[in-house]
Amino acid sequence: MTNIEKQIADSIVGAKGLNVTKLGLRFDKVVVRLMGNLRTYVEEVNLHERAVLVTITAPIKLAAKTGHELKGQIKDFLDSGILGCDRRITIFQNSVCLRIVARSSKKTPKFVALVHNPGTDIELLLKLASQWLIEG
Repeated sequence: MTNIEKQIADSIVGAKGLNVTKLGLRFDKVVVRLMGNLRTYVEEVNLHERAVLVTITAPIKLAAKTGHELKGQIKDFLDSGILGCDRRITIFQNSVCLRIVARSSKKTPKFVALVHNPGTDIELLLKLASQWLIEG
């Protein structure tokens, strides 16, 4: 599996002169597998030119259960139709933040997930990812 999450993260933070290590982003095997499964799920949903942003604290200890719960949370949040508002939840001791934003084009990813160390500024991560999606 290619590491699309790392490529997206590099694009997001690189545009602002930052790097993924300083922001505390994680790309271990568990993270890549979980985010790949979530990406497959979201790609099948008709988002009407919207994208789903997810931040989650590491480490992810119960990846399969976390992924299942996140799919339900993403579906519920998309069904609500709320743009630009965050949903903050805790799933199996991991802090999660979901945000739905408009995408600039069909070429822009429908799903961006950023797994980070505790203490990372998630508002900054969400702001950078949102700007990247909007600016295309």
